[in-house]
Amino acid sequence: MSTTPWSQARITPTAVAPPADHTAAGTALASLIARVCAARVLREHHIWEAVRILPEIAGLPDDIKQLPEFRRLMEKEAFTAALRLLAQSCQPARDIRDLDPQGDHWIATLTVRSALSQPRRRKLMRAEHRDPPAAVLIAVLSSTIRKARPFVHRRRKNAAVQKEFGND
Repeated sequence: MSTTPWSQARITPTAVAPPADHTAAGTALASLIARVCAARVLREHHIWEAVRILPEIAGLPDDIKQLPEFRRLMEKEAFTAALRLLAQSCQPARDIRDLDPQGDHWIATLTVRSALSQPRRRKLMRAEHRDPPAAVLIAVLSSTIRKARPFVHRRRKNAAVQKEFGND
């Protein structure tokens, strides 16, 4: 009589899709950020996963995978340069301003260019990791997260406004 271990009994013979294929882009993004943060060193598959997710959430062109320059950088394992190219290809473009060592970590600073109608507004993103390319990837991925600003009700303190509403 043969028994099947519990872990093998739960496996189904159907094809299993990668988790990011059937989840929302936001969930896939959060998952990738968590995996890169937990990784000791950035691996090539992390970048390819980012290339799969970024067209939907950051305006990355779909044909970036076929770009000869990007492929050449990935083959050389020049991950920081490849990530710089990815960041500049997003819409709006992202610029890696600094990649500085601080103790045993690297700090990547990235800016998101604003639209032409708002030339002065730039979003600044910082990320840190032990591996320089991982810090850059975390900053690029984090720059795509849109944070909703909560409505803040401010009380008017102008005496004339208070008098107008009878709140002397």
